[in-house]
Amino acid sequence: MSENTQENFAEMLEAFENEQKRTKIRNGKIISMDEGTVFVDIGEKVEGVLPRREIEENGELKYEVGSDIPVVITRRRTSAGNAVLSHKSAVNETKKKEFLEKYNVGDKVEVTITELNKGGFVAKNEDGVEFFIPKSESALKLNEDNVGKKIEAKIIEIKKNGVVISRKQLLNEIRKEREEFTNSIKDEIVKATVKNLKKDGVVIDVNGWSGFVPKDEVSYKKTSHFKLLNKGDEVEVKLLDADKMLFSIKATQIDPWDEVKESGIANKDVLEVTVTNLREYGAFVDIGNGVEGFLHISEISWNSNAKIEDLLNIGDVIEVEVTEIDLENKRLRVSRKSQLPKPAEEFAKKYNEDDIVEGKVVNLTDIGGFIEVDDVVCFLPNRFVSWTKGEKAKDILNIGDVFNFKIISIDSENNKIILSKKDAEDSPYVAFSKQYQLGDTIKGVVKNIADFGVFVSFDNGVEALIRKNDLEKDISEYKVSDEVEGHIVELDAENKRVKLSQK
Repeated sequence: MSENTQENFAEMLEAFENEQKRTKIRNGKIISMDEGTVFVDIGEKVEGVLPRREIEENGELKYEVGSDIPVVITRRRTSAGNAVLSHKSAVNETKKKEFLEKYNVGDKVEVTITELNKGGFVAKNEDGVEFFIPKSESALKLNEDNVGKKIEAKIIEIKKNGVVISRKQLLNEIRKEREEFTNSIKDEIVKATVKNLKKDGVVIDVNGWSGFVPKDEVSYKKTSHFKLLNKGDEVEVKLLDADKMLFSIKATQIDPWDEVKESGIANKDVLEVTVTNLREYGAFVDIGNGVEGFLHISEISWNSNAKIEDLLNIGDVIEVEVTEIDLENKRLRVSRKSQLPKPAEEFAKKYNEDDIVEGKVVNLTDIGGFIEVDDVVCFLPNRFVSWTKGEKAKDILNIGDVFNFKIISIDSENNKIILSKKDAEDSPYVAFSKQYQLGDTIKGVVKNIADFGVFVSFDNGVEALIRKNDLEKDISEYKVSDEVEGHIVELDAENKRVKLSQK
């Protein structure tokens, strides 16, 4: 310590001592007490008094009349002529003396900052002994936010009535020791003990030093570190960052991707894997050495409407085909459905195109509906939903509805089956031909007017044409939505053609 530094400490300590000055400890005897005051004989001409609360603990008296009690005089005379005493100050002075007899310069202490002081902080240990921390030795900002803070510090000066401590020196020593330690284990594998498991990683003890293993550095497996480790486990680690005391468990293990490289696994290879995790969007599978591949939900089953929990369970052992392997970026994607029979192939063994089948609506989208026939999901495009132009599956169907459908096509290779609802039903024109015949008179509503005639529509979706020459009035007298009547002069259900005449 330099001469100037010693002088500065001496000045600050002197100020500290003046603030904390106490008289010597005296032995007194309690001679009486009332509700709030204790009267003590201190061997002088006047009696001493102290607050009764100073000899109470949890509402119980620690002394009684006649008991000997250590005290210090805090004020010589009151208006009543008594000396003001303090028992607590005497106890604290005793503890201070015991501390000063036990500790030396260079020893470490644990204290709590209690207040700001001129040029630094005042702190106390658990026994109530007070210490002074110069601002330059605190490594803290001199503000009230640090009051109540528990710290460790090193004793740098001891006087009769005061102790100066330095947090800064202790931190520097710890930093130097830690640097020596981290240099000694650089690039080495060392043993550590798991002290705690946190959301973002693992707290470890390495030869008495606290370290941290980020969760991504625990294992090559994509498994929660909470499932892999327990408090008290002994692990091997390597230092990653000396300043932050970051370690890695994974760095001590063989990278399983090195085994994958050596194995020569390639696209189209079929592997036996174990399901390790399930998500809404797919599953993760272990190929056997800790390397996990991703199995997208669309590659699990040919049934695109099935839920993942209905298809797989954690721990299932399944066969998959490698669809993508990227050794550089350590990425593996696999497919299970490629190893399963295509539903369309099985469907084709039982049904043919143009067959009529019964199916249940299991899903509806903007482009059509999905229909389940014998546990096989088929597609119903909007254009095959209804004879009415513009109607969509989601507008007229409900999930769970059961209808007859006509098989339009079966594509076994691409596992695609197209159904039609409207082709499994009579067209409006066929139904019309069964209800009406040539010569019948019928009423309709004008839907459109063209140069060559008027188009009339009926409630069942059938449209008929009244040519200009077959109108009873001039075409200019007709308006859209007018109700008109005519008799059927042509009815061709197959070609969807109906003509009327008003003459």
